[in-house]
Amino acid sequence: SKKPAIAAGGSDQFTGEHANLTEPQLKFVSPEVAESEAMLRILDAAGNLVGPAPSVTDRQLVDIFKIMMRTRTFNEKALKFQRTGRIPGYYSCSGQEAHAAIPFALEDSDWVFTAYREQGVRFARGISVLEELSVFGGKPFAAWNPRERRVTPLNATIGTHLPHATGYGYANKMMGGDEVALAIFGDGATSEVDFHAALNNAGVWNTPTVFYCQNNLYSQSTPIAQQTAARSIAIKADAYGIEGIRIDGMDPLAVYAAVAEAVARARTGDGPTLIEAVCYRYEPHSSYDGAPVYRTREEEDAWRPKDPLVRFQAYLEGKGLINTALAEQVAADTKAEMDEAIDALDAMTLPSREALYRSVHAAPPKRLAEQLQEAAALSDEDAPDITAPAPAAIEPAEDAETRDMTMVQAINLALDHGMKTKDNMLILGEDVGREGGIFRVTEGLYERYGPQRILDTTLCELGITGSAIGMAIAGAKPVCEIEFAGFGFTAFDQATFHAARYHWRTDGVFKMPLLIRMPAGGNHGGLEGHSDSPEAYYAHAPGLTVIYPSNAHDAKGLMASAIDSDEPIIFFEPIAQYYVKAKAVPVDHYTIPIGKAKTVREGTDVTMVAYGNPVLFCMEAADKLAADGVSAEVIDLRTLKPWDEDAVLDSIKRTGRLVVVHEAVKSGGLGAEIVATVSEKACDWLETPPVRVTHPDMVWGVSKLETYSIISVDVIINAVRQTLEP
Repeated sequence: SKKPAIAAGGSDQFTGEHANLTEPQLKFVSPEVAESEAMLRILDAAGNLVGPAPSVTDRQLVDIFKIMMRTRTFNEKALKFQRTGRIPGYYSCSGQEAHAAIPFALEDSDWVFTAYREQGVRFARGISVLEELSVFGGKPFAAWNPRERRVTPLNATIGTHLPHATGYGYANKMMGGDEVALAIFGDGATSEVDFHAALNNAGVWNTPTVFYCQNNLYSQSTPIAQQTAARSIAIKADAYGIEGIRIDGMDPLAVYAAVAEAVARARTGDGPTLIEAVCYRYEPHSSYDGAPVYRTREEEDAWRPKDPLVRFQAYLEGKGLINTALAEQVAADTKAEMDEAIDALDAMTLPSREALYRSVHAAPPKRLAEQLQEAAALSDEDAPDITAPAPAAIEPAEDAETRDMTMVQAINLALDHGMKTKDNMLILGEDVGREGGIFRVTEGLYERYGPQRILDTTLCELGITGSAIGMAIAGAKPVCEIEFAGFGFTAFDQATFHAARYHWRTDGVFKMPLLIRMPAGGNHGGLEGHSDSPEAYYAHAPGLTVIYPSNAHDAKGLMASAIDSDEPIIFFEPIAQYYVKAKAVPVDHYTIPIGKAKTVREGTDVTMVAYGNPVLFCMEAADKLAADGVSAEVIDLRTLKPWDEDAVLDSIKRTGRLVVVHEAVKSGGLGAEIVATVSEKACDWLETPPVRVTHPDMVWGVSKLETYSIISVDVIINAVRQTLEP
């Protein structure tokens, strides 16, 4: 059978010497379980065939062995480099080198999404000793071009790369490709929500994805029995409706055979596979750990005879393909190469300050360019202007058709134009298809573009955002809908650690044209989590662009610009304005430049800065103030990151007073950023201290309690009057 039964363990397990611990004794999996018939095994510990050998050429067999030997030598030498202070840290894969067989079962066009303990896989993909050493040497950016090697940069957050592999497979298939995406991870990653999100979506979408789990029995120091109560990891595949197989992960022939079968299944449309490769990590979790105190010497000794290199060398020698001299030569060559590489690493020129700043965005904003100039000046360095030119706005024709429309209708038109003009664009989220979205923003698109491009997803915000990142890597333009901004926190890591950083992480090789729509804000009587305004969280993340329009006209033009952008964008939409009609909105395509504020009312006495719902409140307050002879200028920021400093500063230069209004809480809000910037750059122009009108540092009032949270026009008027006092 290609899918053997799962071993239950039981009497084959033994306990460690931890009788003094108060918790139950820790249980460890013995080598006997790893060699049981319950898992795929082709070579035994002595290098004898105990199953049919896969179809691998003699040349490939020798190449696999050489890479395994190279990997073992790299491990040993890298640990010495760390202990002598030449690299800061290292994560050994000694005992797990059989994974070097994985790339031999893939096509060169297939992708590998890695964690960090897969050195042999990367060597097999052509990554050099110097490039691999650079990663652990702490050099910035990916040390290799991921698009050339088809290997992603290392991922430090456990398991969070798995949804990327699922998304990549989906988008590549959608666009007519036949590539397979393989994700490698450890047993600890199976406890992460990302594991569930990735496998669940892969099963539902039938993506060409292979999930390869290196179960080395420990997540750092925590044994597998404390990670899962399941009989195995492979058995979890059944819950997702996908294939699962458990293999001897120290047997390179079993690794090759299992991966080759899984890849063939994926490529022919038969869906994803979860492979559990049971193996043993001979070294500590990392160079920071020292000698493992969480496992017994007896256990370590019991696993030594199962060494993947020893058994594979014996097998190949028996076939007359290699001899001891070859193994010694590979080790010697690798050591010499590493000695040269460590010297080259020490002499390597670091990227310039300019390069680091440029790498954050596909189009560096003015604010970041100014920060580069400031940092360089403080270090007595020269720094060029790296500001990217702002794209010109696409104006509608003078005689263009206009229509009174709601924000829902306006955004729908912008999305429809994007779907019509970009074959690689897709919209994904909960209920975006048949139902047209919870607020009907995507209504009609499902019928027009079909279920593959208007994708109703599983109910998992992390899965939506994480999959979209992989889709973007594949060359798609994913537009995500999160039903309410308050529900997006479960996907926060994917948005801020991955979407925001991938351009930096790869030095611009990966663009991230990912757009995440989030209905937000109060004044609609929502329940808990339905009125949150979390925009400051996202504005704080380097690499993200944050947009927050206040009306249908701006929402349509800004949405069009966001769809055209190569940046990862969080697009907030004020729920209370969804069904408010704006007059004379152009029906045809037009854009509004991202990062450009709009003065919606001119004045001379005070500047009011707002975005989203409060823009309307400020306009009403300005009308009432005008009756008392107060001339208030109202600026709608529209974009929060980067926000338009020039528009605000120019206004304050004329008015001398500032009031900032937003629905988010006061502490750490955008108002604080605006006031700080004005204090730094325009303090002499202020006649009175600036005032912030915000929500207090508490949860937005739910439903009938919302009156305690709503920012009233009278409060804004009183704030303005406060700035008018001498």
